[in-house]
Amino acid sequence: MTEKEELNVEDIAPGLIVRHTSRKIGDLTPEEARRKLIAGEISFSEFVDQAGPEYREILEFMTEYDLHPGRPQEVLHCIECYAAGREKERLKRQLARLYDTEDRKAS
Repeated sequence: MTEKEELNVEDIAPGLIVRHTSRKIGDLTPEEARRKLIAGEISFSEFVDQAGPEYREILEFMTEYDLHPGRPQEVLHCIECYAAGREKERLKRQLARLYDTEDRKAS
């Protein structure tokens, strides 16, 4: 029996995003950290550890609404629907920075 087969139904939470893990991933460049977050290879907390707290608000928003960073259009739609005023603009800026290719070239 594989590890996945041994899990009980109670152990499975569809769509759950990993928020924290104790594994050691080493130092990543901001570009590597963004790529790995978007690909689902590292958790939000690992990303913040690597990239710094400047993305914390967008990551908390994605966690609250169970959104995946690999689906930016879905995240943007939820920002439009659920955020207001300055929060909406701040979240949009953070989301844009998460996918900013110019920032990646400067690294």
